[in-house]
Amino acid sequence: MTRYSTPITVTALLLIALTTLGTARPAEALSADYWRGGWRTPFGQAPHIYYFVIRGNQVTGVYCRNCSDATTIGFIDGSWDEKAGIAFTVTVPNPDGSIKSVDRQRAMLADGRLTVTRATAGRSGQGLTLTKDPRRPDPGGQPAYYLPPGTPTIYPAARPPGGGGGAPAQRAPYWPPGPFKALRQADIVGTWIAASFGPLGMNKQIFTFLRVGNGLRGVVCGRCDNAYTLAALEHVTIVGNTLYFHIAHQDRGNIDPPVFDRTVLAQIVQNEMIASVLGNNITIDPANPPARPDGAPFTLVGPIAPDATRGNSSEGTDVWGPGAGFAVQPPTGDPTR
Repeated sequence: MTRYSTPITVTALLLIALTTLGTARPAEALSADYWRGGWRTPFGQAPHIYYFVIRGNQVTGVYCRNCSDATTIGFIDGSWDEKAGIAFTVTVPNPDGSIKSVDRQRAMLADGRLTVTRATAGRSGQGLTLTKDPRRPDPGGQPAYYLPPGTPTIYPAARPPGGGGGAPAQRAPYWPPGPFKALRQADIVGTWIAASFGPLGMNKQIFTFLRVGNGLRGVVCGRCDNAYTLAALEHVTIVGNTLYFHIAHQDRGNIDPPVFDRTVLAQIVQNEMIASVLGNNITIDPANPPARPDGAPFTLVGPIAPDATRGNSSEGTDVWGPGAGFAVQPPTGDPTR
């Protein structure tokens, strides 16, 4: 699989239009809710996925060629202006946290498509044309709200009559196989696979943490070629034997509008990361960190070293199958309309 360090310009781009979701508005009126979240190249082109986290005028986020391949992941930092667009850098780290490359880029939004060009002086105007992903995940147990504005809410699928009656079975308390580790960054770096919730196979949840300078950043995806089913992992903090991080929701979630940070607490024993959701938009004070809440945690297994994930991809595999939307077969006509 082509590494990120190859030139980002793709020649002979096939421009597949995605009809703008919601009522078209003039460019100067497009709020951050039209820009934020996941974008990708159209199907059939070399994959490039961008996830923009916009807070005021500040932009962070994640870039990847194939998000299940940790060697293709870079991190976004920049600024947003509704007229000037997003000016940002993509920083690609080495496994030891040193910086492999920094690429200056700019994104502009028009007609529901995002055009990304490199900001290097003297380059041509060619770039990548990105769209919102025309697929959405399978319905879950709660309503799912989407951006940009005007994107329909997805409600849970109706349960079959008489099915699944009765109270759910009570889980036994978690009994760890040893004491939780006093954490170092090296204990966290790599890919962790969800083992106790959600589907397995192509649609499994994958959490990847990487060193960037002196800190940690990451991405969660599942499935990893759908720009609506990934998010940036930010504000990664270690306090003793406990890891805290935010899952930055920007264009999909069970809150309306779906723009919030889900705060997670995790501890590690052997190859298990035992994680619990603390709530939303919680600021962690290292001097007085919150304890694990009541309720069943979820388990991630890892870490898989970044180089060991090289070549992983679900790109182009079963594009319209289960987990990619609501139909096994693609829609009739242009699937992006």
